[in-house]
Amino acid sequence: MQCAACRREAVVFQPYSGKHLCSVHFTKDFEAKAKRAIRKNRWLLPGDHTAVVLTGDAAQAALLVFLYKLTKDRRDVRLSAIVIDEGVGEPAGCARQAAERCGIGIFAGSFAERYGTTRERLVQNEGVAATDWICRVLTGDLAAEIAAANGITRLAIATTVDDPAIRFFSDLLNGTVEQTLFARETVGLLKIPVIRPFMDIPKTEVYHYAGLAGAGTGSTGTTVPTGDSDAEVVLAAYDNRHPATKFALANLAGTLAKIAGKNRITGGTCPVCSGPLENGNCFDCAVRRRYAWRADE
Repeated sequence: MQCAACRREAVVFQPYSGKHLCSVHFTKDFEAKAKRAIRKNRWLLPGDHTAVVLTGDAAQAALLVFLYKLTKDRRDVRLSAIVIDEGVGEPAGCARQAAERCGIGIFAGSFAERYGTTRERLVQNEGVAATDWICRVLTGDLAAEIAAANGITRLAIATTVDDPAIRFFSDLLNGTVEQTLFARETVGLLKIPVIRPFMDIPKTEVYHYAGLAGAGTGSTGTTVPTGDSDAEVVLAAYDNRHPATKFALANLAGTLAKIAGKNRITGGTCPVCSGPLENGNCFDCAVRRRYAWRADE
């Protein structure tokens, strides 16, 4: 199949646009979307020191490569990497290698040193689903601590359009829509602002970009991880038949979050982290009480 923009062989098909694209025009299309998100949200301003949070995922490495290409000739912004070792071996090493290839500064932290535990132990004790939530909270807090200690003004997160869509759909099914209504734009207790340049791009395209950019080498590869929750399976099947579904859900989630913010349609906010409360409880702070705050004692 030929590329829609030239006569080269197509390597990517975008179901939502109906276009087949070669590697050159796919890369241009991909980077144009990410740049548009940055311009729209004013995410790279003079004086910023942005750090990409890396735990070993190929999407994070792709974000690092993209931001490096975008900022390497700018003297008014600084780019770094924060490598978080969750205690699962090789991925942290691959994350460090990705940063070293770009020649940027690296700040490091580990679950074992900060919290006295690892992802592997958490999976054994809590199960896979709970561990994903716990690690999201602990990684965010640790990255924010490192950022605050090193003058980093923004944290770059490899969020794709799939992430808010899946989370919103899951929240609807579970009756926990408060999580969606509080789409926070900061990370951790120290509330470091975040940027999400890939927020309008499907996860499959992010991983393909990682492969083309050489950002997926190592144990993580460039194979798109598949979720095993019922919500993810159902949504994936529906999205295969209706390719714009995840875009629609992500847009709806964003719209509802804005309405909730303006009209204060919430179940209350946590006085500690400003996160959503469900029946008076903050899930994130429950994680901190069990792991992070215990480590501080």
